[in-house]
Amino acid sequence: MKKRTFAILFAGLFQAQAAHADTAEEVAQLLSISLEELMATKVTISTNTLQALSRAPSAVSVITAEDIKATGARNLAEILQSVPGVYIRANLFGFRPQITFRGATSQNTLLMVDGAPVKDLVWNAGIFWRGLSTTMIDRVEIIRGPGSALFGSDASAGVINVITKTARGIDNSEAGVRADSFDTQTAWVQHGGIWNGFAIGFTAEASTTAGHRPFFAADGQTARDPSISYAPGYAGYGLDSEDFRFYMAKGNWRLQADYLRRRNIETGLTGAATLDPLTRGSDNRYNLALFYGNQAFAKDWGLNAELRYQHLDYTSGDGFLERPPGFVCVNSVRDCNGGTPGLYPVGLLNQMRSAERRWNFEVSGLYSGVKNHAIRLGGGYVAQDLYSVEHFVNYGKVSDTVTLPAGGPLVDISGSNYAFAPEKVRRTNYLFLQDVWSFADNWELTAGARYDHYSDFGGALNPRVALVWQSTDRLTTKLMYGEAFRAPSYLELYARTAATQPNDKLMPERSKTWDLSISYLVTRDFRLGLDLYQFAQSDLIAQDSSGQYQNMGSNTSRGVELEAQWVATQTLRFSGNLTDREDSTPNNAVPKQTAYLRADWVFMPRWNWNVQANWIGKHALAPGDPRAPIGAYTLVDTTVRYSPRREWEFAASIRNLFDVDARELSSRSLVNNLPLPMRSVFAEVRYKF
Repeated sequence: MKKRTFAILFAGLFQAQAAHADTAEEVAQLLSISLEELMATKVTISTNTLQALSRAPSAVSVITAEDIKATGARNLAEILQSVPGVYIRANLFGFRPQITFRGATSQNTLLMVDGAPVKDLVWNAGIFWRGLSTTMIDRVEIIRGPGSALFGSDASAGVINVITKTARGIDNSEAGVRADSFDTQTAWVQHGGIWNGFAIGFTAEASTTAGHRPFFAADGQTARDPSISYAPGYAGYGLDSEDFRFYMAKGNWRLQADYLRRRNIETGLTGAATLDPLTRGSDNRYNLALFYGNQAFAKDWGLNAELRYQHLDYTSGDGFLERPPGFVCVNSVRDCNGGTPGLYPVGLLNQMRSAERRWNFEVSGLYSGVKNHAIRLGGGYVAQDLYSVEHFVNYGKVSDTVTLPAGGPLVDISGSNYAFAPEKVRRTNYLFLQDVWSFADNWELTAGARYDHYSDFGGALNPRVALVWQSTDRLTTKLMYGEAFRAPSYLELYARTAATQPNDKLMPERSKTWDLSISYLVTRDFRLGLDLYQFAQSDLIAQDSSGQYQNMGSNTSRGVELEAQWVATQTLRFSGNLTDREDSTPNNAVPKQTAYLRADWVFMPRWNWNVQANWIGKHALAPGDPRAPIGAYTLVDTTVRYSPRREWEFAASIRNLFDVDARELSSRSLVNNLPLPMRSVFAEVRYKF
């Protein structure tokens, strides 16, 4: 099947036509852009209307397709490591990338693709979510700060909108292959053009990987009974994936469709940090969206409307293997989810399947009939239907009065109070209003609010206000305030285990953020940026002493984000950032200090060399954690691209150039924490036709 998929992608590779723009020139153009032009880049994420980056009423970062190619980024996580205040945390379960902003958990990050949230009702981005390939990405727009006044739930600490390639972004046809370390191969084909007056874009990609397979001398089972533990051993993080995207547009209408399939997903470790060689999960997603946009719909009125449908389904296959074969449960609550003590010959099995569908309709108008004002108002409706939940276990409670015997077969607990989630629909209605007022020369005030009403917990109102002052052509100052929220998940509202109790009375987590942002163009070739923020969270959802979820936590983070960009010559550019943060309630999983440095050099015609370094500060340990602290470390990547002819492009990259043994803070059961990938390389070939 794998060979067949790759063959289909390359069936038309050598049906070459005239060559088109070459990538080496595209990367060189990135270096030739002045900083003034860069700050004039138009973005939409801050107001849902086009605005210059320098005047956007948020702390905004933009990553372009040229940035992606120059740095050799293969997935979204590698792109985002360059953004100040962002830390990508690897989870031991499936090595899932968890995107965090300003020290908050990943649940406070809203990730969108073409404006559609990547989240479900139970596991946020998804239990098997492993990120997005860069092949289909045209640009990424990022808000460092709140976004609920525009986008609703989860946009507390940061917002990411991944904008995929359209017909124009693809520029006719391209095919490519990449071979990586860790037995990883990727192939793709893209086409963009005009057909019968329609702009058509298509991308197809297939990849397979064995993952980096970190070694563990001991796991969560070792301390209890090393004789049955799979440690010492390797954690498997392999998967196979296929991505397909289609774009069609004409006039005021646009249609987008995509299908993402992940198969043979290895999770490596369970949530209890025991090695799991059994699980081969799958994650399937497809989306269909229809857009209408007419900025001259009526006098002084622009109109935008969108209709979306999304379907998700997951299965753990024969896993999850929570404990290995031969496991003996001694403590009912601690060891086997309230189950019967005794011998479990096949181990503890926990099989899950779920399917969810989501409908979303939104309409908005932009009114410009009041002098110096741009007023946007609208509303929408979302229905999320978790319509299929299947849950099979061979241990634990299946009801308040029935406990499974030790060593028994799998039992279907779907539909019971002890299933991981109920089959249930969440409906949301929302209204929003925003005014961008240019009340004086070089002064702009943005104010707005959004109200969301949820069928399961009620409403949330989130205002925002931002004052932007461009005092000179070189100096821009922004003062911003925004409120945001995170809706409780179905796991927190409804899921019951021996260690956790749900609470259907939960209210959303709330946050308030103040942000002062200064951008100073010192010279035409040198820019400095400063962001000072206070991020105050309340009603945080956590478990009390009985294990029930409650709104009981709070935290205030104060931090600074420094940025610098220097165009040294027409062929050499440097950029970097530095962040520092203090928390009233520390999140030890996210380091307080980070730094990033990047250099791009066109050292010969048609050659580009990129070097980037990420410095990660030390991870503090929780009180009572006996392990050695994780010290600071630096990861360096380097990428070279060469295009000898306009049709061909070659690239090679080394990730973790100096083979640093870096670790992610993880479960206490892992004495040496979670190893990150050691040195790896890839080689890539692209052909335009």
